[in-house]
Amino acid sequence: MPNRSFLSHLRGHHAAECLLDWTRRMNIAIGSAEGTAFPASGCGFWICEVHPRQCNTCDYVKGTVGYLAPEYAMLGKASESCDVYSFGVLLLELVSGKRPLEKVSATSKSPIAEWALPLVSERKLSEVADPRLKGKYVEEELKRVVLIALVCTDNRPEKRPIMLEVVELLKRESKQKLSELENNDLFKYPRFTV
Repeated sequence: MPNRSFLSHLRGHHAAECLLDWTRRMNIAIGSAEGTAFPASGCGFWICEVHPRQCNTCDYVKGTVGYLAPEYAMLGKASESCDVYSFGVLLLELVSGKRPLEKVSATSKSPIAEWALPLVSERKLSEVADPRLKGKYVEEELKRVVLIALVCTDNRPEKRPIMLEVVELLKRESKQKLSELENNDLFKYPRFTV
């Protein structure tokens, strides 16, 4: 993006002078998904396989807090689904204007997906949208992007889509997958966790 990153336009130095409208946000979402999906589709190797010595001696996890998939943050297990998780966080950031970790009190922060999921389960999607958009967004697109983001940030890696599916969903290329997405158990309310 010219004139810095989209995050600088979302909430940084350029946020006041150049609001990212809904069309730009959708273009960023689709373009980022395509860029993330291309290397992931069929390349057949992970960073650890490229640099095995570095991975064997590495005893800490690298990454930006808030974007890390739980299995990577806790166990150091990297996979394509970790990238999908991070992309889901990015999508939520893009539509809500919020940070990956938001302060909920003076001493604690909450992941953006934990903030958004109850709102979606209660059918309060408009509360997820960035208030600076002032309601100027396409409701069906907002719903689709938020649902995609939340499925991407599912704590169960095996339930996350692959990036090629994310691209299809963002571009509305598969009505069947959209229907499956809307009926995902993740969005049933009330939710009970064991």
